[in-house]
Amino acid sequence: MTTPHVSPSSAEWSMLSLADKDPFPSYDLLRRSSPVIWDPGMKCWLVLSYDLCKVIESDESSYRNPNFDAPPLFYEIKGDNNKMAVSSLVGEKHARMRRLLLKLLSPAAVARYREAHVLPVINDAVDRFCEKGSAELVSQLSDPVPPRVMASLFGLPWRDDALIADLSRWHGDVVAWLYGRSSEELAQKAKRASDELNDLFRPLVLERRRKRGADFISQIWSRSPEDLGEIGVDDVMAIVRDVELGAGETTTNAIANAIYLFLSDPAVREAVTKDPDGALNAFVEETLRLLGSIQFRFRIANRDVPLAGAMVKKDDALCLVHAAANRDPEHYACPHMIDLNRRPPTDHMAFNVGPRICVGMHLARLKIRECLKALIARFPDLRLDPTKEAPRFRAFSHRCFAPLYVVF
Repeated sequence: MTTPHVSPSSAEWSMLSLADKDPFPSYDLLRRSSPVIWDPGMKCWLVLSYDLCKVIESDESSYRNPNFDAPPLFYEIKGDNNKMAVSSLVGEKHARMRRLLLKLLSPAAVARYREAHVLPVINDAVDRFCEKGSAELVSQLSDPVPPRVMASLFGLPWRDDALIADLSRWHGDVVAWLYGRSSEELAQKAKRASDELNDLFRPLVLERRRKRGADFISQIWSRSPEDLGEIGVDDVMAIVRDVELGAGETTTNAIANAIYLFLSDPAVREAVTKDPDGALNAFVEETLRLLGSIQFRFRIANRDVPLAGAMVKKDDALCLVHAAANRDPEHYACPHMIDLNRRPPTDHMAFNVGPRICVGMHLARLKIRECLKALIARFPDLRLDPTKEAPRFRAFSHRCFAPLYVVF
């Protein structure tokens, strides 16, 4: 679906018109008009204020996740027929599942994954182009790293290019339908992809129930009784599929966006290169704030509620535009600028906020940091190739700067 690109001041304007365009000037113009605006194309309320987004995300009694209203096909394609995934649960069941996943993806656990799973994948990706003098870093670095890291964590042969290509294709087909649900053709592709993912993971889940190792699936079996009680194969499958779904395109986009900003701001590049700990960590948080990877998330009102002068009715959809909230001048000084001294540095919505903040955020941050460290260490003269297509902020809901043609 496309909408003519008209001014945000027009009654016919829709956020849909911002696909493949720089959205931030429009967000600023909209916010000055009102932090809550009806979008006729999206058929929902756009919420552009940091404070309002935080309130809505944190209040699950008043605003529910729209997935809870999804048809059975949604859960089938998602690999969660028994609704055991953390994204499908509410209340105490949700809290228990989060406790399990936060243990498996805690900062201490992620630090252990660095040597065994993250660095080998990143070094392998860089080794493949390091002698060529040029590369396209989306397809050759940010795209392959997240699925190979997850394959390694699951105990799959992450160096198998054909397997990783299949995983990426299946993941893409599932995500395309889950976020769009726009055609029967997409639904059939997503169903086939989901079946392939089930066929890949189910034998591993069955094997690790009997024969435990250090891999992620074994840890789910070993640790789940403490937080969840006894669970079965379908339950573990739902958890595995949910983790796989959440660890792909979002991290890919975040890596690409960090690389783009690093190569585009000489002063920031110098500071980060000189301080690969403090300044680099701050830079990663600022790239997540400024560009994120998921631009918005949805909620449904459980009751009539007034919001910033708008009357939101029961069952109205709200689009929480985190990309706009992360640049709200009421919350951030100089919101469009990179500030390596911003405090607190993690005070952004790139990973959501409230009870559904991303359980994989520490692993995502690690992958972004280590990709940048590898580029800094191995290519001190890395630069965008002026003879090739320039990067642009592509797509709509999941965005990144691409392509990233570089020379070194």
